[in-house]
Amino acid sequence: MLVRAGVEHPDGATGRRVLAACPDSPERGDPWRWSVSRVGPDNRWSVGVETAPEHVTAHHDVVDAAPDLRLERSPGEQIVVVGTQGRHLVRDAAGPWRRWLERGDVFVVEGEEAEALVLRGEEGSRASIVRLAPNGALPLRWVP
Repeated sequence: MLVRAGVEHPDGATGRRVLAACPDSPERGDPWRWSVSRVGPDNRWSVGVETAPEHVTAHHDVVDAAPDLRLERSPGEQIVVVGTQGRHLVRDAAGPWRRWLERGDVFVVEGEEAEALVLRGEEGSRASIVRLAPNGALPLRWVP
């Protein structure tokens, strides 16, 4: 898991701001697989998702004020949660950890074992949930 509160890498040519990517910088040397970005003006931005389709399939959902929305992650998949409005609590459905997300915060979870998360949004909140699945037998890895 990783919380990247307020971390953005603006692209001067397009105005797009990368919130999370694999890898997140060219210096890593790993082949690019996916990115989740802020697109649009600062006061009305939304979440954009790009993938290398030969390696990754993405599903992007937007949820409003989720009261205990259960998110099941299969082995090898990744889930990226971006708070786009209001506050959200992300917690392990069976464990002790929990993280509050503010607008613009990003939460990435991965692993080779299945896991269940619970997302709760305060009234008036909105979040983007991006599910990334490998197109093959190899699990996705987070390369920050």
